[in-house]
Amino acid sequence: MTIFVSHRVSNDPHENMQRVKVIARELALAGQLPLAPHIYLPQLIDEATQRDLALRLCLALVALCDEVQVYGEPSKGMRLEIAAARRLGIPVVDGETGESLLPKEEPPR
Repeated sequence: MTIFVSHRVSNDPHENMQRVKVIARELALAGQLPLAPHIYLPQLIDEATQRDLALRLCLALVALCDEVQVYGEPSKGMRLEIAAARRLGIPVVDGETGESLLPKEEPPR
């Protein structure tokens, strides 16, 4: 199963990227394929100046996954990922509990 890791980055980039690496490793060791753009997109683009490109790439990756796992309180970018998954019929779950996340509000447009 391919899992998209939806996690904050910008509020503490270094710490959040370290956390995403741990999550991705745990998923891989459990036999899943983690899609964690936090790990490699910073090697390719500068999110500060290419934010739109970063979001487009993340949304394209969401479309390739079987499930989106959400970690922590969703940021604006995470809400876009969640909304894209829901539009595509991809399950969205809490990454810590595995519980399905039901829409609480209108997704951002």
